[in-house]
Amino acid sequence: MNIASNLKAIEEIKSDILGEVADLYKRLADYDELSDYGNVESSVATIIAMDYILARHLGIAYSTVDSRICDLLGMAEENSHPLEAEFADMSELLKYISKR
Repeated sequence: MNIASNLKAIEEIKSDILGEVADLYKRLADYDELSDYGNVESSVATIIAMDYILARHLGIAYSTVDSRICDLLGMAEENSHPLEAEFADMSELLKYISKR
């Protein structure tokens, strides 16, 4: 892959991620009035997918991203992150990822 085209792709991906995050924040600001929950789901999925694609263009394997996520979730679980303590978010996500 050409270095210049890869750098261009990285910049485009970063821009797409930022735009999607901005759109998600706008949707969440009107969340009480939100009639189409599917748009929020699509935004979250797009952000996650684009993060994986960005990692690939940075030379990071998808499996490495998954591994790092699991490491971070495990540390958050061990350190009683507030979301873990109250909702068990980290351990639930870690279980889900580990089953894939």
